[in-house]
Amino acid sequence: MKRRYKIILPILLLIASVSCNESEWLEEEPLDFYTPSNSFSKPSDFNAAVARIYENVFPTLLNINSNEGRAMHYPTDIAWDAIDITHDLNLYTDKLTPTTSVVNNVWGNLYRMVFDANVVIGRIDAENIGFTSEAERNTYKAEAMFFRALAYRTLVILYGGVPIILEEVTSPRRDFTRATKDEVISQIVTDLQFAVSNLPEVTELSETGRLTKAAANHLLAEVYLINEDWDAAISAASAVINNPNYRLMTERFGTRMNEEGDVYWDLFRRNNQNRTSGNMESIWVRQYEYLIDGGGAGNPWPRFLIPMYWQLKDPDDKNLFIGPSNQYGGRGIGWYAPTPYVRQQIWESDFDNDIRNSGNNIMRDIVANNPESAYYGQKIVESGAIENFPNTLDRWWSVIFAKVAPINNFPDEFVLDPATGLLNNSSNNSFTDQYIFRLAETYLLRAEAYLGKGDQSSAAADINVVRARSNANPVAAGEVDIDYILDERARELAWEELRLLTLMRLGKLVERVKQYNPITGDRISDHQNLWPIPFREIETNTEAQLSQNPGYF
Repeated sequence: MKRRYKIILPILLLIASVSCNESEWLEEEPLDFYTPSNSFSKPSDFNAAVARIYENVFPTLLNINSNEGRAMHYPTDIAWDAIDITHDLNLYTDKLTPTTSVVNNVWGNLYRMVFDANVVIGRIDAENIGFTSEAERNTYKAEAMFFRALAYRTLVILYGGVPIILEEVTSPRRDFTRATKDEVISQIVTDLQFAVSNLPEVTELSETGRLTKAAANHLLAEVYLINEDWDAAISAASAVINNPNYRLMTERFGTRMNEEGDVYWDLFRRNNQNRTSGNMESIWVRQYEYLIDGGGAGNPWPRFLIPMYWQLKDPDDKNLFIGPSNQYGGRGIGWYAPTPYVRQQIWESDFDNDIRNSGNNIMRDIVANNPESAYYGQKIVESGAIENFPNTLDRWWSVIFAKVAPINNFPDEFVLDPATGLLNNSSNNSFTDQYIFRLAETYLLRAEAYLGKGDQSSAAADINVVRARSNANPVAAGEVDIDYILDERARELAWEELRLLTLMRLGKLVERVKQYNPITGDRISDHQNLWPIPFREIETNTEAQLSQNPGYF
């Protein structure tokens, strides 16, 4: 026993000699893993953090391969869910509740964007970070503030007044309260004004796809419209429209300008979205690089919007098509079905002359290519080949919008037979960069501001700039109202704009769904011009009241 004591005693004395400052002894010094204190020590760290937010725009708002992305387009006046009459948000009243996953996920994804932006904003002014200039520091900060504004713009449209969080949250909080709608918009404007002042001009960009002053002004114009600040909206939109670095494309351009088509068709061909193609109309474009590590997720619009034409059968029960075809945009599954409003009604006054409605851009009839069918070589609608086909909810046939279809433009590895155009079963991606803001929309935002101000003549003039490019008849000033502008947005921007946000921003969602969506029109309730606050957020916010929107329980 004495011998053991003699061994232990020196050890205890040694420990005592090095542990006089217990807090210092226990303090970790991370050398080979990231912590909040060492993750942001140089400019490249902030560049990486901002790049991550860019990447997250797609899953947060644009990915229609998710419930969250699909919710941005249906149920609206332009589409329904063709899977089943009761599927997903076709039953808006029953499926859009405080516990619905899409309500929770969109809220969570947007606040994740706010959190990530706040981390950058809160840490970037530290003195120990060796930026080459204040301009470099402020550019990253401006990008983060733009994304925070983008998140809050979306939140305020969907949910109304929401909690404003402007600092990095480093510990659990259960005391959030809702700011007013006006307070949220005021914060968005503040962030975007900083972005406008500190983002570069497009001619100063070192990387394609990054934000510019024009992108910030475009979003600022939309936010001013929410607040009915017409003059400010006109000013912000004019800063983009009058910028000599931007113009509507009115002549053929890009990779396939020598093929049959038109300038509107050119806008959506592969590799034509960025300025490197000669495109002066794009303001902000999500980048996608096929077969390149870190190139981003593909754009699945062809899969969802192109109908399942390749499964159509003739009256003799023979397949009309040999399979998914290069010339018809690939292997669509017809999850979205465009409403009669967007595929027919909005074109009635200019059906034959508006190039956006031409056979190049909206394919209303296609030719059967299966030699075993008696209808081989004939148009399937004109010939009556599908007249009695059970085309439930228009899933198998409606129209093909070429703007989302890589017509004859699939990579070689997807083509099984170049002679016939037969594609493999993975041919359901567009392989293109994706417009987020485009100058044609800026004109329509300014037209909306002029209309709000009571200046129908100026509103008509802006609309007619867009219509002239498409060879459409000009609209008279007296014909311009908000519904006409919404129709023009559908003609120009269908499947680009987040249609749900546009209609909710204007308080027109319920009205226009009832008017133009025959599947969902009687399944949406009057209070659903706003989404519910997620029940999860209300339930866990135990130290303050987070009130619910009217009509939800």
